[in-house]
Amino acid sequence: MSVTDDDLRPKKVQIADALRSEIAAMPEGGKLASLRTLADRFDVTPVTVGNALQILMDEGLIKSVPTRGYFVQESTIRNGDDAPTDEVSREEINAIHSEIRQLAARVAELEKRADHTSSA
Repeated sequence: MSVTDDDLRPKKVQIADALRSEIAAMPEGGKLASLRTLADRFDVTPVTVGNALQILMDEGLIKSVPTRGYFVQESTIRNGDDAPTDEVSREEINAIHSEIRQLAARVAELEKRADHTSSA
């Protein structure tokens, strides 16, 4: 997926969405590409990539290890008896984000129709 100006979502959200599906396929503890590599890949500034990574950290999908990079977070946190807590799993988060992307696309289409109707 590439970042496009045609997409009404902010670039950081487009990048976070693209990385979210890649993260889902990575093993826990897997290392993401460097900030510079991701900036080059998406043709944006490292600040924009950093903002996208912050979104993913806020969601609990990745963690930052200073001077080492960004890593896939464990999908659930376990308590002392090794039973899963009530944390939301990475798969559930991905499903929710997928629904949000679909809704965003529908809203964008409705806005285009509204703009077209008002200019006619």
